[in-house]
Amino acid sequence: MPTVTPVDRIRARTVSHYVKRIREHLEAMQRDAHGLEYAPWKKEVDELWKTTFEQINQMAEDPQKQSLEMIKELWTMYISHYATFE
Repeated sequence: MPTVTPVDRIRARTVSHYVKRIREHLEAMQRDAHGLEYAPWKKEVDELWKTTFEQINQMAEDPQKQSLEMIKELWTMYISHYATFE
């Protein structure tokens, strides 16, 4: 059974906090889809996702899998509704 390092625990906790912020931002974006705040919220959410994946990428395999499972539903919803591809 692999041991989770303290650094990976911190990264997992950081990912959890980012996910909470992303969820809050998405709720605000849903309430105000055509408002002035939508674009800044979207930009911030995109940055939060980027930072989230950077944290996950630095984890060992087991904590990485757990974190990916934790964000799976929210990421799938986000990518389906809010992602723009250029």
